[in-house]
Amino acid sequence: MKFYIVTPTYNALGWLQRCVQSVADQACEQVEVHHHVQDGGSADGTPEWLAAWQKEHADTPGYTLTYQSAPDNGMYDAINKAWAQMPADADVTAHLNSDEQYLPAGLKKIAAELAAHPKADIAISSYVIFDAQNRYICHRRPIRPYKWISRTVCEIVTCACFHRVPGFVRHGVRFNPHWRSIGDLVMYSEIVNTSPRFLVLPNVVASAFAVTGSNLAWTDVTRREWPEYYATVPALYRALSKLAAFCSNLKRRSCDLWYPAPTLYDIYHKDAAARTRHLIKRPTSHWGCRTEGVDE
Repeated sequence: MKFYIVTPTYNALGWLQRCVQSVADQACEQVEVHHHVQDGGSADGTPEWLAAWQKEHADTPGYTLTYQSAPDNGMYDAINKAWAQMPADADVTAHLNSDEQYLPAGLKKIAAELAAHPKADIAISSYVIFDAQNRYICHRRPIRPYKWISRTVCEIVTCACFHRVPGFVRHGVRFNPHWRSIGDLVMYSEIVNTSPRFLVLPNVVASAFAVTGSNLAWTDVTRREWPEYYATVPALYRALSKLAAFCSNLKRRSCDLWYPAPTLYDIYHKDAAARTRHLIKRPTSHWGCRTEGVDE
């Protein structure tokens, strides 16, 4: 199964290197991966590092890295540009931000599930959240999105979402570059409205993302954009927004009760050639309840 993974980046080389490594080692007999990095014209050495990595891995079986470094209109515009370059033979596409990583054999597990469920349009899996020091914060399970909840709650996380290409082309929804931070919520709300066939995989932990301190979701950009978007939401959905958030959280917490908690995660650290294993001493699905990862 051929995956086309897109990554937007801008002056984030330290995180991007880890992201790229985590995609490269997904290639195996069952998975061919084409990783395209859309760089916004970074001045931190990103284009030079990508050129060197591309040359070094040009002959890696089942793996291709391409990149483009040019000005863009923000992260979502960069992702759209990357998707516009998707090869015709891609089976599955996804986007992985530079501060995110795939876990070992993550794409192999997704490929197996999609092969077993050929009618599914979108697969959504579990993921681990860690901090800038690589310490475990929590894990999250995927839940089946509902139209009325998705208008005000982002029920899909990009690092754990995989689109089968025919469905992705058919529904035709892409990011709106007008938004700088809440584009995920807007796009996935529109996708859910097209009634795709979801494959929900709470037993598959395929990815991880870092809370770096500079994530867009916690910036003033989000606080400025949310009222503008909220004003476009029909009155009924606005009235139900608190109930929607409650139901979404309840579904996630309930889902976690049915599946074994993750006990470890293997991720790349800065300047490391191999993954480092972290043990999870106190697994939790509650974001904000701090537990520590311990290097093995």
